[in-house]
Amino acid sequence: MLKQHNQLVLGLLVVADALAVSVAWLASYWLRFALLPVDPAKGVPALADRYIPMLPVVVLGHLLIFSRLHLYRPRRSEGLGRELRNIAKAFCVAVMVVVLIDYTLPETSKISRRFIATYAVVGTTSFALFRLSVRGLARRLRRHGFNRRRAVIVGSGRTAQRLLQALQRSPWTGLEVAYFVDDRADRSAVRGIPVRGPLAELAQLVDADPPDSIFIALATHQAERQSDVLNSLSLSMADVRLVPDINPAFAMRPDVTQLDGVPILALRQTPLYGSNALVKRGFDLVAGSLCLLAALLPMAVLAVLVKLSSPGPVLYRQRRAGLDGQEFTLLKLRTMRPDAEARGPVWSQTEDPRRTRIGAFLRRTSLDELPNLFNVLAGHMSLVGPRPERPEFIAEFKHEIPNYMLRHKMKAGMTGYAQIKGWRGNTSLHKRIQHDVHYIRNWSVWLDTRILVQTVLGAWFSHHETNAPPTDDNGSDTNSSQPHAV
Repeated sequence: MLKQHNQLVLGLLVVADALAVSVAWLASYWLRFALLPVDPAKGVPALADRYIPMLPVVVLGHLLIFSRLHLYRPRRSEGLGRELRNIAKAFCVAVMVVVLIDYTLPETSKISRRFIATYAVVGTTSFALFRLSVRGLARRLRRHGFNRRRAVIVGSGRTAQRLLQALQRSPWTGLEVAYFVDDRADRSAVRGIPVRGPLAELAQLVDADPPDSIFIALATHQAERQSDVLNSLSLSMADVRLVPDINPAFAMRPDVTQLDGVPILALRQTPLYGSNALVKRGFDLVAGSLCLLAALLPMAVLAVLVKLSSPGPVLYRQRRAGLDGQEFTLLKLRTMRPDAEARGPVWSQTEDPRRTRIGAFLRRTSLDELPNLFNVLAGHMSLVGPRPERPEFIAEFKHEIPNYMLRHKMKAGMTGYAQIKGWRGNTSLHKRIQHDVHYIRNWSVWLDTRILVQTVLGAWFSHHETNAPPTDDNGSDTNSSQPHAV
């Protein structure tokens, strides 16, 4: 958000944060003791007795924690989500520190536990809104030409041009590309931005026309020049950032970590790690349990109809592949005759003669998938995610469809982003994979909630079995014909 070396602006932000914490502390006192119920036996503690004397220690502790958790680093190129996560994390730590400080105080000086709980909510919310306001104001000023910073891109190939477009589409960063530096003698400009060179004179070029930020975005065939480029920038005061030449199709939620000081770029990282895995699982357990309670009676009625429609079991069991390709047994209401797969896995059409009368209705309405809820509660599946596929067809599709295996970086789901967008049934399998990958890259609990709500409202059924979509023998979401070209 801020220029790293702009000490004046940084100092103003620290002062503003101190004021925001103070206001949140005082507002929490007013909310707790003026609006919420108070025990008559304890009465209302005086503000000047305990809460004001503790405020300077609280503010100082918050500022130290904010600094340690990088809330004062420049964030021109960072997304909003990361800053909000850092704010929530900082306030969780800060509240724990307040509890520890209070624990060390004598009994006569302790503060209310309910006040601390109130402050945890009020402080986090108000500080997040304050920082969002500051961020929004800074972005608005940059869009109007204030607080702009000059950038230079080293390289002029595909990656460099993609970076230029990204910066031009994001004026809130306040970064304007002044020029490229490359060895390309055949071009004097790229997309209206001048190209200077050669790379061997990078230090002189940057010294003659100094930028605030330098992005190294060399093409793959120039990788051996990277060390020389970095060495030539050792005397520059500009921020230096490395943009690897990687096809976006191979980057699944990329992240940079360090192992004993060695930076490691993770390209295909599932979002289901750490707290994300707990949030996803908690969402599935709570929402899945509610859905199962609502579906128990309809499932019981449908089970009786399946049993009466033809001999055989009520439930159909089939091997599917989910997270990291692990196989599990999918449960569905049986829609076909028991001998439908006597000769092995085969494809079926909408008017498949192997399908029972009640089975045709179940497939048309997707009610045969209600027992998937047991898979969700067992942890094999999620409520939302890429639809699971049979291992036999995965072996075929992974060689035919680019990035097909990326969909296995997330738990399989009862419904998904592709389904609510209409890519189900007799539609392009390539498009479905693109939507699955988009979902994994942008996963959040809010996106899951939106997809689930749209599914319940009926978006799932929009392209399900219209126009005779080819499926596997008991309703797999695959195409028996050659996948449509995109």
